[in-house]
Amino acid sequence: MSTASAIHTIGTALFGKTQRALLGLFFVRPEQSFYLRQIVRTAGIGQGAAQRELGRWLEAGLLVRTRRGNQVHYQANTASPIFAELKGLAIKTAGVVEVLREALTGLADRITVAFVHGSVVRGTEKAGSDVDVVVVGAVTFSEVVAALHDAQEQLGREVNPTVYTVREFREKLDAGHHFLTATVSAPKLFLIGGDRELDRLGA
Repeated sequence: MSTASAIHTIGTALFGKTQRALLGLFFVRPEQSFYLRQIVRTAGIGQGAAQRELGRWLEAGLLVRTRRGNQVHYQANTASPIFAELKGLAIKTAGVVEVLREALTGLADRITVAFVHGSVVRGTEKAGSDVDVVVVGAVTFSEVVAALHDAQEQLGREVNPTVYTVREFREKLDAGHHFLTATVSAPKLFLIGGDRELDRLGA
């Protein structure tokens, strides 16, 4: 089982659809707050299910609620003792990884390996941080950008892909290309393929 499919299995095993949607919404973007209609629309869940789950999460101290005019806003509680753990789970199971992986599904048979790297993986991202992705395979930059367009809108972050053919990837590694060698050796979250596929590319 690849790393990507294992993450998907873990996410669906641990959380129901509504929980995964809310986890991805609040803990991938903890700096943002959302009102009910926005939550329902962005997360793609029913209003009743959203209200029930929000009540549970508020009671558990996972969210904070504030009123802005006539709107009640909900936001991740960064003071929760398990905030960091939930944020990590969100990125790996219900947030960036799952959204991007699903977006690349249509190109998956032509992609050897794809992974997220940078500040999102390190946990040092800010509100305006891009999501950095490396894609290696028989796909073009324009194809990847088009595939990731809706995911970018859903995540509320700019997705910044770097695309290589297998030959280009190997040649740059062999030449000691600074960006690529640093990226390959840094922490990453796989979208397609895994360490085995990366090893076969000579990384």
